[in-house]
Amino acid sequence: MPLSLSPYVGALLLATVISAWVASYGWQYHDEPTGRWFVALALSAGGWSLFEAFYLLADSVSVRLLWFVLVLIPAEATIFFTLLFALEIAGYERLVSRRTATLFAVWPTLTVVGAVTNALGLHALLWESLSFSTTGGITTADVVYGPLFWVDIVYSYVAVGAALVALGIHCLRSRQIYRKQALLLFVAVLVPPIVGAVYLVVPFSPANPIAISFAATSSLLAVGLSRYRILDISPIARDLVIERMADPVIVVDRKGRLADTNPSARALFDVESSSLGAPVADVFDVEAAEALEIGGELRVVDDNGEARYFEVDRSAVTDGRDAVRGHLHILHDITERRVRERWFRALTENASDLIFVLDADGSVSYLSDSAAQTLGTDEDPSEVQTLARFLHPDDEDAAVETFREAVARPDEDATAELRFRSSTRGWRVFSVRCRNLLDDPVVGGVVVNAHDVTDRRKHEQQLETFANVVSHDLRNPLNVAEGYLDLVKEAERPDPDHVERIEAAHERMGEIITDVLALARGGTVDERETVSLDAVATEAWANVDTKSAALEVAESASFAADRTRLLQLFENLFRNSIEHVGDGVTVTVGRLDDDAGFYVEDDGPGVPPADRPKLFESGFTTAADGTGFGLAIVRTIADAHDWSVGYEDAADAGARFVIRGVEPAENSAAEADAASADDA
Repeated sequence: MPLSLSPYVGALLLATVISAWVASYGWQYHDEPTGRWFVALALSAGGWSLFEAFYLLADSVSVRLLWFVLVLIPAEATIFFTLLFALEIAGYERLVSRRTATLFAVWPTLTVVGAVTNALGLHALLWESLSFSTTGGITTADVVYGPLFWVDIVYSYVAVGAALVALGIHCLRSRQIYRKQALLLFVAVLVPPIVGAVYLVVPFSPANPIAISFAATSSLLAVGLSRYRILDISPIARDLVIERMADPVIVVDRKGRLADTNPSARALFDVESSSLGAPVADVFDVEAAEALEIGGELRVVDDNGEARYFEVDRSAVTDGRDAVRGHLHILHDITERRVRERWFRALTENASDLIFVLDADGSVSYLSDSAAQTLGTDEDPSEVQTLARFLHPDDEDAAVETFREAVARPDEDATAELRFRSSTRGWRVFSVRCRNLLDDPVVGGVVVNAHDVTDRRKHEQQLETFANVVSHDLRNPLNVAEGYLDLVKEAERPDPDHVERIEAAHERMGEIITDVLALARGGTVDERETVSLDAVATEAWANVDTKSAALEVAESASFAADRTRLLQLFENLFRNSIEHVGDGVTVTVGRLDDDAGFYVEDDGPGVPPADRPKLFESGFTTAADGTGFGLAIVRTIADAHDWSVGYEDAADAGARFVIRGVEPAENSAAEADAASADDA
């Protein structure tokens, strides 16, 4: 039959060509799951159109019947691949496995088998009667459909409906430019079912118009490929990053092409949206491209000519099958850190380190001005001869060993920490580094660089001590607050006293934090006030979770002290007794007979003689859950007041801690009574 007499044949062949072109265009993504389903969808849609054309061109009843049956193969395949493609690109990859694909393919396979057996006359489930006629060069089929056909229609619309739901959710979740991409996919899949629904109600075409409608679907997908790059990695990566992140974000697909950038990255590198899909090497300079390839650090000069430094965090982007689809690069700005590092380096290089040059026998051939000033010598280096007279006697052997190590290993620096005597500051700890340059024609000696680390070591020890003080002493008021908070929760009408105690405990925690931070920054205990022994002891007792323990104040006294620090001293002593003796311990506080201090004792078993020498050392504890800092804190506070603290056995075999060197206030007894009254 001439094609000019069959206008629908031309439309079907055009749809076939369009689908084939779209499939060939999408072939570049065939190694990706989404790309494979896309190509399969385009090819099956093209096959559907082509088979419909062959059906119309058939010149005999038997050939028409053959193509009438065969056209079901690409038709069912098109529905099948539409569902798989939609689930894959919408982010439901885990639903697209071999098992689920096989399950989805069961009904289409049964339908095709049913069409073949129906044509052989074995049943009439798909169609009950079928006849063909040609009018005006156009072939039509007069069909009375059977129940299997309508079941297949329901399956097809359920499958396409599921695809549309997945794409609709994907559209709603997509951001900004990806909203258009997702909407295009939704419309492309929506066209065929609309055309099919109209055709079922009003058969307006001798050929199945759904096959032709897939040409529109393929055309829309072609637009999506060329303009919106619907098969790129960017929709997946977009789920991992936020559009408005301050850090630049760059997504590169598995083929090294630029897949996505966020606004920060586009502003930093001046990247246009048209660069998406281009090789990374064509978009960025060599340094940036290399950093994106291997990670590490990247230096970028901005529009103002200022250098900015970034740390490239490179991570793989995987799909639902854990297959690598590309890489996500987040650029963390470390410019400020680099500036600080340069500042520190410059500060170190210009610091007044001690620099010596020693001959092979260890005699001094050079010492810097800073070394001469620190050591307090105006002698000529040749007259100094040796550094031994400036070294601490206990460090001489370590110094000799370090020098020998440097001589024996010219390729490695020898290091040690040694004490040198400063002419103005006494013994100081220096970090010493020796480099063997004996073979250097200019230097001809071992260069010794000594950096004073005394203050740093003290600060490190101080910082560690203060950190432990905070974590240790904050537990007391925190436990009190938690205990009273439980009572408040359990009571129908909270006791105001409980609330006040919670508030007081929080205030106490604030005081500890403030005071410890002040001491950590170099403060000293110098603000003292006249305090009452019994009042401070009673207040400290309230700050500790004492359970059923009891406090007795034998005799009060008044003296000058930093009240906050004194509270800490008592709290630690009280807690020590409770932790080591038990809840039923009785703790007694009183002043010494010579009125030169006070004591805190309990009625427990006391401290074994073997443990007493280590009692006030940081970290020493005999309790399973103790930190070992309580008594060390007591000693620190006593030292800060110029007091001394020691251990004695109490008269009734308990532990007795004695604080001496406390100067009583004038008229101590009277002032103690007055202070107690004021505190009350």
